[in-house]
Amino acid sequence: MGRRLALAITLLCSSLPPFSAVAADGQQERIVSIGPATTELILALGGESSLIATDVSSPLPKGLPKVGYHRALAAEGILSLSPTRLVGSDEMGPAPTLDQLRRSGVKVEVLATAPTLANLNQRIDTLASLLGDKAAGDRLKAEIQAQTDQLATQAKQNKPLKVAFLLLHKGQPTSIAGGDTTASALVSLAGGINPVAELRNYKPVSAESLIEMQPDLVLVSGRDWQQYADPAKVLAEVPALAATPAGKRNAIHAIDGHALQGGLSLNSLQQANQIAQWIKQGS
Repeated sequence: MGRRLALAITLLCSSLPPFSAVAADGQQERIVSIGPATTELILALGGESSLIATDVSSPLPKGLPKVGYHRALAAEGILSLSPTRLVGSDEMGPAPTLDQLRRSGVKVEVLATAPTLANLNQRIDTLASLLGDKAAGDRLKAEIQAQTDQLATQAKQNKPLKVAFLLLHKGQPTSIAGGDTTASALVSLAGGINPVAELRNYKPVSAESLIEMQPDLVLVSGRDWQQYADPAKVLAEVPALAATPAGKRNAIHAIDGHALQGGLSLNSLQQANQIAQWIKQGS
């Protein structure tokens, strides 16, 4: 998570009074949050005091116990923290762990995810209700609407560029983001054109295909996304990009991988804003 996102969450939270959520039986909620998108929203809704742990992909808040990877959770470690509720996206698991937690009396809230603003607003409503502060949810949605309106205004001023989003993992084929991915949603929000929007999910992409599509801007991410801040490293790993407008202009940028998890998020919107600036530079 970048400094800008941390600042955005801080500003959102500063306008919201801190509180502890209380369960229907009067017990104070002890929430384990799974996934950076979910954790960001809980923080932005003012629910930090109810958080007792997060998964390893949630950079904030600092100092809380980590309960492992969101797709490989272990019930024993979570139960040792005496939570009342586990909250996360439909990417968390495995299912047997979630079932064991339910049998142990932990409420498990699985948030359906999709790379759309409507889905983001639905998750905000669900979490605001869970935390007992609908007004906080309404304020956050208004802030998000203002951000997306600003993005739309910027997009109209920019020349629409072809933006390819590549997923890079050492030892694996390079993949490109299709039209139903969060990555593609970021490109659209920023006013770019995904040249493979007809594809679903992430698909392997050949050197010949990359050269043929001639992207104006290339975005990259992956498990070690920070290393790709240097375009030279990306060109070394994907030499075909040198024959594209993006490669010739060094218009190759890394995106925070956390912004791609669990549907659109506050981090996603920050990344979309940055992409819009890169598109502006290339217009």
